[in-house]
Amino acid sequence: MEKEEEEVIERNWADLLPEHIPLIQEKLSEVCDFVKFRAVSKPWRFFSPVSDLPLQFPWLLRNSRGPDLEFYSIAFNKLYTIRTHCPSIKFFFGCVGGYLLTGQANNADSFSLLNPLNNREVSLPVLHDSNSFNFAANFSSYNSLSFQIGDYLLFFKNEISVRCKPGDDRWDIIGPRCKGQYCPYYFKGLLLMVERYTGIIKIMDVSVHKELYVISPPEHENMAQGYLVESCGEILAICHSHSYQYTDFKFYIHRLEFGNGKGNPCWVKLSSIGDRILFLEIHLSHGSRGLCLRASDFAGFKGNCIYFTFCAGHFNVVNMYDMGNGETTGINTPFGQEDYITWFMPTLTQM
Repeated sequence: MEKEEEEVIERNWADLLPEHIPLIQEKLSEVCDFVKFRAVSKPWRFFSPVSDLPLQFPWLLRNSRGPDLEFYSIAFNKLYTIRTHCPSIKFFFGCVGGYLLTGQANNADSFSLLNPLNNREVSLPVLHDSNSFNFAANFSSYNSLSFQIGDYLLFFKNEISVRCKPGDDRWDIIGPRCKGQYCPYYFKGLLLMVERYTGIIKIMDVSVHKELYVISPPEHENMAQGYLVESCGEILAICHSHSYQYTDFKFYIHRLEFGNGKGNPCWVKLSSIGDRILFLEIHLSHGSRGLCLRASDFAGFKGNCIYFTFCAGHFNVVNMYDMGNGETTGINTPFGQEDYITWFMPTLTQM
């Protein structure tokens, strides 16, 4: 008697029990896999909120006008091409958290924030005075500086600094006018203006438009080519040196210590940043910016390191600097040295 063939039961994975969904989700450490997982069915989407997405290691984004954007994940050694739902006449000026700052090529006053992973776009107030705010000239490339601390966004162009909270219908002008020789930074209601040639820093409370402190740069460091980074609630001054061939980088880090509020703040030199990883963009002619994460959030990555992109003219590289041994290691990417690249934080969280 012949053995009867076993009946094959086709399983509908969309009917998976809700208590099993988080167990699968815990295995998804990559944001793209998480997006595909949530797209299976409405129940899977409902029981896997974006707030549960693991913190992502930053991606590298190659400069492009869109709508196709190329991202590279160092953590997973993968190249992603993402098509955004926006016209090709849009320019992408740089990264602001998990969003891209965009603008219309035919409208110098209109800007928005775009999340390329879910194509959510947040409109920003219109800059009506194009004579005072000629941002089209300043945002001609990815080098334009913008910072997001909490819900606030800060732009600046030479003499004028403006900020807004997404959803506002106007920009707030914060000052004083910098007259081109200052590089401004915004941190928890404080405007820090670094004088380009001396490194002297003026600290201002933007809520009352009052200058609080004037402090000298860290001793023996050249803040004229340095920059400030917000790191785990602290303000760090980052200075670097390199060889003529743009190799053999060295970084010097100081923390701004406010003390008890009596007298001027002072700089404290750090020999280690502990569990932290800094991600920096270094551009010799247009300033620099950075972000900070904890290494313990990422398996296989150690702290006390600096990952940085370096741009000098048409020469662009990605390196990792180990503060423990002072060594610089090159990072291989699918991008060429002629491509300008920037750090992007992949996230699905909406503003």
